[in-house]
Amino acid sequence: MKTFIIISSFFTLMLQASNSINTPMSVPSLGNVTVLKSKSDKELAWVDEQIQAILPSRIGVADGYINSLNDPMKYTAQAPKSGDGMIKMLAPPKLGGLPGMPLLPKVVEEPLRLQGLMNKSALINGKWYRLNDPIRAYTLAEIKPGSILLSGSKGQQLILFISKQNNNIKINTK
Repeated sequence: MKTFIIISSFFTLMLQASNSINTPMSVPSLGNVTVLKSKSDKELAWVDEQIQAILPSRIGVADGYINSLNDPMKYTAQAPKSGDGMIKMLAPPKLGGLPGMPLLPKVVEEPLRLQGLMNKSALINGKWYRLNDPIRAYTLAEIKPGSILLSGSKGQQLILFISKQNNNIKINTK
C-alpha cells in the first residue's frame, strides 16, 4: 500500500511538471514582471493584455503641489491695522435695561389651541384640563360642544374653538 501511494504521488508530480499550463511566473531580479504565455491557450490573451496595461507605475500629483494648495476649511483672521489716523469705536449700547442689570430674555408662549373635547375635559396644547382648572392666567369656566370659555382674573373672557374636526373617529350607537 505504501509503495502504491509513493508511486502515484511520483507520477502526479511528473504530470504536473510536464503540463505547460501550470508553469509558474518568473520574476527577474531587475524588478520587471514578465508573464510566461502559454502557446496553446489563446483564450487568455485578453487577460494578459490587461495585466500588461496595469504593470507600468502610475504617476500621481506631486506632494509639493498638494502642499502648496490653500486649505478650503482654514479661515485666517486679518490682522488689525494700527495707525495714528484710526479711531477705535465702541460697540453700541444694548437697549431695554439699566446699566448693570441683566437683560431677561422674553419668553414666547405658544398660543392656546383647543384640540379636542370629551365630556367635561378639554385638550389644550396637548394637555387635558377639566372645569375650573387654571390655564396660564385663565380658568376653564365652561365647555360647549364645539368651544370652551376661559375667564381671566380681571373679568377677561377668551373663547377657544376646535380648529380641526377629526373625521377618523366615528361612534355608532344602536
